[in-house]
Amino acid sequence: MLLLAVPLAAQNPALMEAVRDPNEDVYIGKKEHVAAGAQLYALACAGCHGPGGEGGRGPNLVIGPAAQNKRPTQIYTAIKNGVPGGDMPPFGSMPDEQLWQMTAYVSSLSRPAYEVDVPGDTESGKALYFGKAGCSKCHMIRGKGGALGPDLSNAGLQNYVIQLREGVLEPNKRITPGFDPVRLVTNAGATIEGVAKNYTNYSIQLVDRAGNLHLLPTSGLKEIVFLKDTWMPDLTKRFSEDELQNILAFVSRQATRVPTSDDDTETQSN
Repeated sequence: MLLLAVPLAAQNPALMEAVRDPNEDVYIGKKEHVAAGAQLYALACAGCHGPGGEGGRGPNLVIGPAAQNKRPTQIYTAIKNGVPGGDMPPFGSMPDEQLWQMTAYVSSLSRPAYEVDVPGDTESGKALYFGKAGCSKCHMIRGKGGALGPDLSNAGLQNYVIQLREGVLEPNKRITPGFDPVRLVTNAGATIEGVAKNYTNYSIQLVDRAGNLHLLPTSGLKEIVFLKDTWMPDLTKRFSEDELQNILAFVSRQATRVPTSDDDTETQSN
């Protein structure tokens, strides 16, 4: 299906509130409905929009205008009625519960991970993160951990679920700027491995695998090799799907500054 933007009162908060459906409170953000919607989406929508909403023949549902800044009721209407003049057919023959479950899933794709009820045991994920998974050796959370990988203190608010999942399961698919893996060989024959922070024709700044910062002139280097793969190990070969989901759930809860309903105070996640 092609979930295109629905003409709306979208720019008018008062009108957006007027079209709000009470079913939003029943389905949106609820783990069981998001999970059920994911299964329905895989059957009806993934062929056009991609298995994770990343787009294909249909628009991107994660970072594109098709879903971002849309009320769930608007998404529900687009799924039910289709898009007049577009390629997306109506799905109004489906039971209303299933339509809302698909809406819950699609809505979750374009919300920060912290705002989504990500399945998994966060306490077990925390134990894995700081324990046998070794995540904290390279990733810092509120000052605790290494510096070889990106700081995850605010990962739940800075990323969508699909981005966090990609980071856990496919770390080499998209490398974060400032964390390009590199191997250096000095003129004296010493090898230094780490991530490049800055690089010019004259010097390179990197953090090595032990967390030490180096600023080296290129004239003192015999070899500079930027690597294709990150230093992150393939966790899919070491842990079960449930364990990986627990790690994902834990990372999704990381948020250093979470605005309250009145936006006057902030809280910090565990």
